[in-house]
Amino acid sequence: MNAQASPARRFVDEATLRAAAVEAARFACNGAAGRVLGDPVFELVTERRNRWKGYSACGDLAHYVLRELGFRDERILNRDDDGGRAPWQSGTNLSRLVFATGDAFVWAKRDLRPRPGDILYLAPPEHVCVLERLDEEHGRVATFDYGLWDNTLNKPVGRARETSFGVGTTALRVGARVLRGWLDLARLPGLLAR
Repeated sequence: MNAQASPARRFVDEATLRAAAVEAARFACNGAAGRVLGDPVFELVTERRNRWKGYSACGDLAHYVLRELGFRDERILNRDDDGGRAPWQSGTNLSRLVFATGDAFVWAKRDLRPRPGDILYLAPPEHVCVLERLDEEHGRVATFDYGLWDNTLNKPVGRARETSFGVGTTALRVGARVLRGWLDLARLPGLLAR
C-alpha cells in the first residue's frame, strides 16, 4: 500500500459519513462513561502509547476515527494499524491534521461552523477532539475527547464532554480555548462516493 492509498470505504452521502464518524468516536469514548487506560478499546485507540510520560492521546482519537472511516492516506493518517507501510511518528498527529490535509482543513472564521464528525483544533493549549454537536442557540458544544485525566481513577481517559460555545469579536471559543479550525471530513478526498 502506498502513502496515497484510496480510502477502504466510501460513503453515499455526507450525512452517512458524519454519522459514522460520530459513532466511531462515541464507541471509542463509551459516551460520557469514558474509557480509561487499561480498557481494551482505550488501548486500541491509543495503540498502547498513553503509558509514556507526558503523552496526550487527543490526536490518537482523531486518527482512530479517520482509520475507522476507511481513510488510508499515510501522508495524513498517523497509526501503526492502518494497513500501510509508514509507522506511527511522534509529534505529527496535529500537524498532519492541520497542514497535510490541504483544503479539507478549514481555518475558523466568525461566519463558518464545523459539523458533526469534524475534528476540531483548539488552543491554547493545543488539543483536537471530534465534534458530536454544536448548539449555538444555547451556547453549548458536545465533543468526544481523549487526552483527558480522570481524577477519581487517577488515569488517562477518553470521554464525551459538553462545554460552552461562544462567538467573540475575534474568535470562536470552545470552553476556555479558541477554536482555531477544523478538519472537514466531507472535504477529505475519496471518502464520499461522487
